[in-house]
Amino acid sequence: MVACMVARIWLGRADHHFLLMNAPYMFVSIGTPILIVVGTIRHRPPHLAGWLILAAAQLLYAVGDGMTVFDDWLGDFLEPTPADVVYFVYYALAVTAILIFIRRRAPGWDLPSGVDALIIACSAGLLTWVYLVNPLTSDSELPLAAKLTESAYPVLDLMLLILAIRLVMGAGTRGPVLYLMITSLVLMFGADLLYAVLGVVTGEATSAAWLDTVWMASLGLLAMAALHPGIRTFDQRTATAIPDASPGRLVLLAIAVLMAPAVQMIEHLRGEDLSVPLASASCAVMFLLVLARMAGLITSQRQAAVTDGLTGLRTRRAFEETLAVECRRASRNGYEAGLLVIDVDHFKRVNDTYGHPAGDRILREVADRLAANARAGSVVGRYGGEEFVVLAPHTSPAALRAFAERIRTAVAGLPVKADDDMLLAVTVSVGAATGTDPEELLRVADAALYEAKAAGRNRSVLAAS
Repeated sequence: MVACMVARIWLGRADHHFLLMNAPYMFVSIGTPILIVVGTIRHRPPHLAGWLILAAAQLLYAVGDGMTVFDDWLGDFLEPTPADVVYFVYYALAVTAILIFIRRRAPGWDLPSGVDALIIACSAGLLTWVYLVNPLTSDSELPLAAKLTESAYPVLDLMLLILAIRLVMGAGTRGPVLYLMITSLVLMFGADLLYAVLGVVTGEATSAAWLDTVWMASLGLLAMAALHPGIRTFDQRTATAIPDASPGRLVLLAIAVLMAPAVQMIEHLRGEDLSVPLASASCAVMFLLVLARMAGLITSQRQAAVTDGLTGLRTRRAFEETLAVECRRASRNGYEAGLLVIDVDHFKRVNDTYGHPAGDRILREVADRLAANARAGSVVGRYGGEEFVVLAPHTSPAALRAFAERIRTAVAGLPVKADDDMLLAVTVSVGAATGTDPEELLRVADAALYEAKAAGRNRSVLAAS
C-alpha cells in the first residue's frame, strides 16, 4: 500500500501516460477484495457472511474505479454514468456488511448506542446539507440527474460514517480489526468530502495525486483489517456493553447537539442566515433523541438496581419490597401469599472442586429453570449466594406444596453443564410457607428449608400452618 502511494505521487509529478499514473491506485483497489477473501479463508471467522459481502462490495468498488478511470481517460463526461450505478450497489452491500457486524456484536440491537448514533447522524446530516448538498443542488448549470447523482454521494458516505460510529459506540470486542476498519471508513469519508468540496463546490481540479493516496490508504487499511487474525472474534457476540455514559461519549454527544445552533450562528455571521425551519427541525429532533436517551439511561439504571447481575433475577432488596407489597395486599383481601426459599445443595463443594466459573454457570442454569417453571404471576429472586426465593401470590398450602415439588424436580431432572466437558448433577432443597406477614414468612420458610436439608437434601418441606 505504501509503495503504491509513493508511486502514485511520483508518477503524478511528471507528464506520464494517464493510465500509468492511475495504475498504482488500481492495483490497491483491485487487491483489496482479493485480500479480504484471502484473510477470510485463512482465519476462518465463525460467521462468514459479513466478510464475504464486504469483499463483494469492494469488488464492485474496484469495478467502479476502473470504469471511472476509463471515462476520465476518454475525456469529459456528465453524471450519471454506468460507474455511478456500480458505486451505488457498492454502498448497499457495504452498509449490509456493517449492519451484519453490528447485529452480531451487540446483544439485541443495543438501543442506547443506536440513539447516540442517530444524534450524531442528525448533526452530521445538517452539516452535509448546508455545506454540500444544498450548494450542489443550487447549481443551475447542472442537469437534474447530475445534481441528484452528485448529491447522493455525500449522503451515502454519511450513512457509512454513521454506521462506523455505531460500530464504535456499540457493544463488542475492541482491537486492531475494529480500529483499522473505522480508520478506513473515516479516511474514505474524508477523501470523498474533499473531492466534493474541491471538485464541485469550488471547481478546483480533483485529479491530485495526494487525494488518490488518501483513498488508497483507506482501501489498504480495510484489507489489513481482513488479514488480521482478530477477525475470528471481531463479530463475536458479547453480553457486556461498553460504559453507557462515559465522559468521551458525553462530550461527543454534547458537540453533536450544539452543532445546529453553532451552524446557525456561523451562517448568520456570514450574512447567509440558515433556514429557520431546517434549524428548528434539527434542534427539535436532537432534543427528542436526547430525551429518549435520558429515559433509556434512567430505565437501565432502575433495571440494574432491581436485577441480579449474574442470574437476571430480582435482587434481594427488590424481592423484599415486592414481598411486603404482596403481603399487605393479601392481608387486606383475606388470602395468603406463598413463599419458597431454595438452596443449591453442596454448592461450596462445586466451587472448591471446579472453580467459581463453573459455580456461576450452575447458578445461572438453576435461575433459568426456576424462572421457566414458575407459576404465572410469581416473582423469582436471588436472595444471596446460592439461595433463591420465589413468591407465589394467592396460593393455598396444598398448591404451594405441589409448586415446590415441581421446582425441585425441574432442577434435578437434567444435569448442568459446568464447563465445555463436564456435566454435573445439581439438586436443590426447598422450604415453603404461606402467610401474610413478610418477616414471619421468611423466617418460617427458612426454617422449613433447614428441615429439608437436615432430612437429606434434594427435597421440599412445607412449614406447618
